[in-house]
Amino acid sequence: MSPDVVTVELANGPARFHALWLRDNASGHESRHTGSGQRLFDVTELPDRVEVVSAEVVDGRLYVTFEPDRFSSIYESDWLETHRYDRPVTSGFVGAVPWLAHDLSIHRLMWPDRAKTSSLAETSKALVRDGVAIVDGLAAGGNEGPGVVDVANLWGPARETNYGEVFLVRAEVAPTNLAFTPKALNVHTDNPYRCPVPGYQLLHCLVASETGGVTVLLDGFQAAEVFRSEDPTAFALLTSRSVPFRWRGGGFELWNRVPVIEVEDGGPADGSIRAIRYNNRSVEPFDLPFDEMADFYQAYRAFARLLHRPELEYRFVLNPGQCVVFDNERILHGRDGEADSERLLKGCYLDRDWIHGKKYV
Repeated sequence: MSPDVVTVELANGPARFHALWLRDNASGHESRHTGSGQRLFDVTELPDRVEVVSAEVVDGRLYVTFEPDRFSSIYESDWLETHRYDRPVTSGFVGAVPWLAHDLSIHRLMWPDRAKTSSLAETSKALVRDGVAIVDGLAAGGNEGPGVVDVANLWGPARETNYGEVFLVRAEVAPTNLAFTPKALNVHTDNPYRCPVPGYQLLHCLVASETGGVTVLLDGFQAAEVFRSEDPTAFALLTSRSVPFRWRGGGFELWNRVPVIEVEDGGPADGSIRAIRYNNRSVEPFDLPFDEMADFYQAYRAFARLLHRPELEYRFVLNPGQCVVFDNERILHGRDGEADSERLLKGCYLDRDWIHGKKYV
């Protein structure tokens, strides 16, 4: 122990904590609101210099007293283990397990099992872990029954956009989006031109295509990690430069500027993958400085080619009565082969918080 740092032996080895960090995260009724657990003080109210005058572990708890105000607080060892920051930065979104096509077994929830807390909890865990799950046993064809909004409501309200609460994926006479045609679609993420980008997308199949229309899914986190390992210079370009995305139609003009690959703290070398935003149909002309444009295009095209690797592409047919739910900032989706005009899907979006923030008891 020193006045500035406390070292504690935890389950996964020793961990160091700064005195100011411990003081700022003090527990007890003087520091935290009993009901909400929120701080009762602002960081500006702490002493200019916080030091540890004593620290000892008793029965799995760390007891610390600080100077100059002789304030004391207790920290559970499990809490310290959960929040320890004395470790290398690791790659990977919290709870996510990147996958290759041959490793993925899509979790399925049968609609009658939705009322079981354990079944819904497992589906939510799968959505965080794999980025994708399927809900089965819904309406099909012209039959009455639960639909895509009912699936969204298992977690929270569907997010309404300019497409409405629900949109139809079918061949239209005057389509405002290439998705509303029978044409094949390259893998992409939806709506990178929105701010914020929708967290999850749901697609419910009512009528399947007799030919073509095979669903293709790809784990963007896995693809990004492969890209980082194979070409770190190109990876750094796609994470450090933002590109413009735009969509126009139906009285709307939506615009956003974001990197193709977003990383957390740590930077291109070892930062955790935060989000993938790739949609070649809605990206605007790049406007990087002249001296960067050629290198950026080389990096962008290299990543785009990587997205076509067979080992990354999970292919399957979404059958009538099934709804696929997937992380729209991680899982790229596409349509292989031209579908027939009878194919009909209903879709909607769901904010990430409703799935990632849901607690089950």
